Amino acid sequence: MTSDTIELVERVRRRLSDDSQCRIAGPAQEAAISAAEEALGCIFPPSYRTFLSTFGGIAIPHHLGVVHDFVGMENDDVVHRTLRAREERKLGENLVVVGLGADQQEWFVIDFSRESPGGENPILLFDARDNALDQVFYEDFGQMLNEVMGFVAESLD
Repeated sequence: MTSDTIELVERVRRRLSDDSQCRIAGPAQEAAISAAEEALGCIFPPSYRTFLSTFGGIAIPHHLGVVHDFVGMENDDVVHRTLRAREERKLGENLVVVGLGADQQEWFVIDFSRESPGGENPILLFDARDNALDQVFYEDFGQMLNEVMGFVAESLD
């Protein structure tokens, strides 16, 4: 995740702050991130780790983006949401829920079975209604955050 993406998120937050429409959980501590990785049996890619340590989690209004909840370390966090999905929806052990789509049954998941040379993993769409993976939506978490927030910023301008 680049500094441009961080600034983009901050710009969106400022634009939506009047109505409290953008919720940012706040930076997660390294110990919490490591504990989440251990609980899920994976090592988060660099872009997702940076997101967690910078923002902790972000929620925006449903109508503003294809992803409205960037799942992090807040209340219904990445660990609880993923473990529940693995149990209730037979989500594969190689998948971790990191985003919610406009429809609560659309989950954006990191696929740990595929890794780029830089240690990043693709983001796929999982349709919880059908318990089925769809296509690769983003090359990595950083791209997902950047594209969604870029769209939101353009919509607000």
